[in-house]
Formats: sequence, structure tokens, C-alpha cells
Amino acid sequence: MGRKNLNDLPDYLLTYILSYLPTKDSVRTSVLSKRWERLWLMVQGLDLNVKDFPLNGQAFASLVDKYMEFNASENLSMNHRSTMRKFKIKYNEFVNYGGRLRELVSTVVDRKVEHLDVEAKMLPSIRDFMPDNIFKSKTLVFLKLVSVGLANPGFVVSLPCLKTMHLENNFYTEDGPLVIKSLISDCPVLEDLTLVRLPIDRNHIEFLLFLRVKSQSLKRFRYAFANNRGGTDFLVEIDAPLLEYLTFKDNQSDIITVKNLSSLYGINIDTKFNVEIGGSPLKPGNDIKRNTIRAFLLGISNVRRMIISKRTIEAAFPNSLLHILPVFLESFQNLKNLILEFSVSRHPVPIRLSYVPRCFLLTLERVELKGLIVEEESGRNLARYFLENSAVLKKLNLRFRDSLTTKQARKISNDLLTCAKCSSKCKIIIH
Repeated sequence: MGRKNLNDLPDYLLTYILSYLPTKDSVRTSVLSKRWERLWLMVQGLDLNVKDFPLNGQAFASLVDKYMEFNASENLSMNHRSTMRKFKIKYNEFVNYGGRLRELVSTVVDRKVEHLDVEAKMLPSIRDFMPDNIFKSKTLVFLKLVSVGLANPGFVVSLPCLKTMHLENNFYTEDGPLVIKSLISDCPVLEDLTLVRLPIDRNHIEFLLFLRVKSQSLKRFRYAFANNRGGTDFLVEIDAPLLEYLTFKDNQSDIITVKNLSSLYGINIDTKFNVEIGGSPLKPGNDIKRNTIRAFLLGISNVRRMIISKRTIEAAFPNSLLHILPVFLESFQNLKNLILEFSVSRHPVPIRLSYVPRCFLLTLERVELKGLIVEEESGRNLARYFLENSAVLKKLNLRFRDSLTTKQARKISNDLLTCAKCSSKCKIIIH
């Protein structure tokens, strides 16, 4: 059988290959031969970055218009007619496209696009709001919107096929909470949601004070609100009975409520519960804040895999982690994998832990302690506590902030190996 080259392949295979290239590269193939002149136009989607075009916007507009015109249904024969499966664009205000981004997105939604990815890098004074038809697409499966505007469309949201949604640094009108609520709850098959909040600055008025994530289908949720300015109260509520994985990184919210998280398997939590941010530090008499934190931790107590940050520990346990850790872990009876960023007490005192949580005896197999300090004894005491009391522990990872010498690592390892390990199968790894 003789060797074949690309030209021996049928059009549908060539366009399939071109679909994995950015549009700028697939367009370049048009110079190869007469046959290749139109192949890029037959690709089932566009992947555009305006920085690849001259600033006057003419080349960008010409390419987009040519593709749209060629793929208009009335201009195609049945042999070449195809669905526009994907539209991806990175856009900024420096390319002169006559404010047509909204119009362009509206057109591709009408063309029954399945994968829509729009990222707009705009000045605060220039805001591109997405068209209303984006809220009622019958074909969208993937939706990613970055730095664009979202307003209430005035009708019931209907996105029956949407499975993945990524909303990042977007801006909203006064009814922002209603927009987000509808986008989430009116997507009956939504499984994967990422929501990154826009940082607050002087040029931005924040309307999304209450965020409600309620879904009967959601399985994975990533949330980030990396804001360090106080003065405004923010509330977050998560109600998702099928949620399996939750990543929660929030500097700002005062009240975080979780409901119906019975399916939760893993959580990565990094929040201060707004302790010492725009409010009073958590003191013994601050019962409301303490009850909020306790209710949150109780709501996630079914998890089997948990990553918990240093600042979450400091907010939840303001006095000493070692004093309260056993009681805290008693709530997590199914815990199998724990990654703990160690928080060293400012006033360490010698203590001896005696209480053993139930997960130590039945489920806990892997523990990682991060942020340990070589000269700080409490971290090694915590490691000994896990070794001496975890009956099914398979691996203990110790990660030190310091750079360990071979001698220091050997000393720490020998010290831990001499303690009475409850699990003979446990391996100790020092980083």
C-alpha cells in the first residue's frame, strides 16, 4: 500500500484536523492549493484572539464576516452544510470592531453553537453585555464568559443542554443575584460550575451581595472571591444534593450556608469567614460568627477528602489547632484523605492529645501536613498524634516551609519512626 498525504484525505477529515488549530493557523492553510482555499471556512467553529490581528480591526472583521457569510445556511449546499459547534474569542477594546461583539455572539447563538467561550478585556468605561438569546439556547453544552456584562433578560432562562458553565470576573446590573440564580437553577443538566467573582475597586459597584447556588444536578463547583476590602456584607448559600466536589476560596463573605450536601466527596476550603476583614476579630463572645463557622463545617461533614487552608484553621480555631483538632475531626466520620496546612500558635504550649476521632480507627488512610517549621515542635507532635492513633493510615506526608538538610530530615524521620505506630503499613514521606 502506497504512502498517502493530506491531499488524499476527504474534506470532512481535513476540516476535522483543522478544527484543533486556532483559526489564524487554519486560515494560513488556504495558500496551499485551490482546494485548500475554502477548507478553513468549512471548519465547524472559530477560535479567535484579536491580538493576532491589526489594531484597525479591518482584517478581523473581514475574516469573521467571510466565515459567517459562507456558513449561512442559504449559501451552503447539503454536502457542505454543517453546525457551528464551537465559537471561542478573546477580545479587547484596542481592536476597532465597531462594538459588534454583542451582535457577533448573538449570531453564533442563533447558529446553534454548542461550545461558547467569550473573554473580553475591556476598560471599566466600556462594558459589553451579552445578548438575551444566550439565556435561551437549546444547543449550548459549554458556556464560558469572562469579563462581560450579564443582565436580567426579562424572561425565564432555559438552557436544557448546558452541562458546563464558567463565569469569571463578570459584571451585573442591580438584579445580579436573580440572574445568577436563574442561570444555575434553570439549567436542568448542569454538572460543572465555576464562579470567580470580580474584585471590588473604586470603579466597580458590586450588586451581587447574595449568591445562591441551588441545583438538583450540579456535581462540581469551584468558587473564588479573592477580595480583601471590607465594608460590605456578602452572603453565599449552596444547596446541591448531588454535589461531589467543592472548591471554595473566599476572603469576603460573612455568612456561608450549605444545605443538602449529602453526596459531597471532596472539598478544598480556603476562607476566613470574613474574620478580621471588614468586621471584628473572632472573640470568645462572638457567638453568631462562631455558629456560622460551626454550621458550615457540620454541613460538609460527610466528605471523604478534605484540603483545609491555614487561614480557615485560624478562623475556626483562634486559640490553638492542637487543642480542638480531635473534636473537629470527630464530625468527619467518613474522612479518608486529609491535607492540612499547619498553623503554628503564636503562644505554643506543651499539650498531650488523648481523644481519638472515629475516622482515625476506621477510614483515615492518607494525611499531609503542610507548612511545618523545622524548629517548631508542635508540628511534629501533631505528626506523632496521627501515627500513634490512626489504625488504617497508609501514608503520612510532611511538607516543611524550610529547606531541610539531609541531617535534619534523617533526624525527624528517626524521631517519628521510634514512636508507636498504630498502623504498621504507614509510610512516612518528608519533603
